[in-house]
Amino acid sequence: MSEIVVLGLKLAFLAALWLAILFVAAAIRTDVFGRKISTAELQIADGQPTRKQLKAAQKLPKKLKITHGPQAGTTLPLGEPIIIGRADDCQLVLNDDYVSTHHARISRGGGYDIIEDLGSTNGTFVNNQRITVPTQIGTGDSVRIGQSTMLLER
Repeated sequence: MSEIVVLGLKLAFLAALWLAILFVAAAIRTDVFGRKISTAELQIADGQPTRKQLKAAQKLPKKLKITHGPQAGTTLPLGEPIIIGRADDCQLVLNDDYVSTHHARISRGGGYDIIEDLGSTNGTFVNNQRITVPTQIGTGDSVRIGQSTMLLER
């Protein structure tokens, strides 16, 4: 082979290695810090709740219960924002290799509950559908994170 071809192959291999390093670094950064969500993406109404929102709030789920997984039977009240993940500063700590440090957030706004994936590696599933944007959830919906399945109850 000519020297030019060998040099080209070396440069291509070097570029491929750098791309792999950049992808791994981006995945680690997202897993550690999460991703930013804009307020427009959340679509939460500001100001006073409407009559419709107040009526919907009466039907909101009151608790999150783990039904399957290592911590089955654990119940958490809903209302305040809940961060789910492996980190000690999370409100719901799931000791599971498939759960990111800060995996997902459940918050209440605009008369309904919203779950958002915080850029996790293995994803967050609502009713067996992987979510990629903040998603409205309600009573009876199931949430799967790692090996744990949770149910929203009244």
